[in-house]
Amino acid sequence: MKKLTLSSLLSVCANRLRLGSLLLVLGSSLAGQGWGWGTNDAVQQVDNGAMNYSNGFVVATGIGAISPLAQNPGMARATAVRAAKVDAMRNLLEAVMAVTVSSETTVRGAAIENDVVKTSVEGMVKGARMRDIDGDGRGSSSDIRYLSDTSIEIEMEVHMSGISSIVLPPAGYAAAPAPAAPGAPAPAAPTAAAPAAPRPGTVTGLIVDARGLGLRPAMSPKIVDQNGGIVYGPGNFTREYAVKFGVAGYSKNLEQAQQNPRVTGNPLVVKGIGVQGANKTDLVLAASDVSRVKGADSSGQFLGNCKVMILID
Repeated sequence: MKKLTLSSLLSVCANRLRLGSLLLVLGSSLAGQGWGWGTNDAVQQVDNGAMNYSNGFVVATGIGAISPLAQNPGMARATAVRAAKVDAMRNLLEAVMAVTVSSETTVRGAAIENDVVKTSVEGMVKGARMRDIDGDGRGSSSDIRYLSDTSIEIEMEVHMSGISSIVLPPAGYAAAPAPAAPGAPAPAAPTAAAPAAPRPGTVTGLIVDARGLGLRPAMSPKIVDQNGGIVYGPGNFTREYAVKFGVAGYSKNLEQAQQNPRVTGNPLVVKGIGVQGANKTDLVLAASDVSRVKGADSSGQFLGNCKVMILID
């Protein structure tokens, strides 16, 4: 039997990996193809990762190289995948830390101020899942990319609801509904994706056009009047609702926003006139539009259900 040298072994490993791949990528696929999200999604790119404030996912890529110590193709692949996951989770943690929470806070800022937040965020990222690239409903070996230099690339992701549950302040929200009396039927659970049919003329949500204002997306934006008074903020909704459904949705297209399940039906559309806050995430409305929003909400009760969409550039 012919004895394999280290160089020939690595060559065999590389050839096996290439032949086993369903997708040969000639460079960093993320740099060339993007993340496969909608063109109207509110996406912020960071090094080796991105945050999508429209669908709520934070993703990052990681690359693992074949170890020169690999003794067979199976070991070569396993060590490369393991290295790619470690790299992806390190990059994912950096992306999560860059998420904007509010006009004054990022996840990194919250983690610096509170060691419990830092530890919880790190623990959440360690539980990240491999991204379902091929659309088969699960993260598996078919979602691994094999690059032309024989290294392996994967994507890992977490949802912003997990981040919200850690970093959103514990107090300052609307009171939760009182529990039902013994024997009374439980109230229906709120559903953002399938709202009940609205009464004729009832406003079903709010769309604020912030295009051209330089607004930045965040997990917990506010809408204020020209004097800084809160029109829409934590006092309108419960913390549980904010974590589960998100405070607001984002889009770059009005027609798409109008069809979003968060506001679909008969949304009120108003134009923002400015932004506030160090992170430029809070919207300012003119006095006339503040009156329209409050009047519509008095009958539609959409602010308490976080039925708000924001248009950005």
